[in-house]
Amino acid sequence: MQILLIAAVMSNQLWFDTQTEADFYIVRPMATLSQNCACQVSIDVLHRAAQGQSTSRQQGSVNLAANQTLSLGQMRIAMQKGDWTQVTVTLTNGQGLRLERQIIVPNNR
Repeated sequence: MQILLIAAVMSNQLWFDTQTEADFYIVRPMATLSQNCACQVSIDVLHRAAQGQSTSRQQGSVNLAANQTLSLGQMRIAMQKGDWTQVTVTLTNGQGLRLERQIIVPNNR
């Protein structure tokens, strides 16, 4: 039973594809699930800079096909020396599936 649970957890994945372009970080939350899912997605962003702090949240619904990788969005974040941004993505289906991942860019703070 534990092996099946571990296999199910390992097949549901949420991660970030990141790139840098000059003074910008491009962050794309990505998901692959083992079963079809009518999911709710929430993306929370906290940005801290010398000028202060800002937060934002976007929520919506997404249909994920089983075993297909899907980008859940794209953020282009302007960064200056000393800035950092935390992005948290939560994916749920209201029936027990809850995946959450967080990234901080740049990752050297």
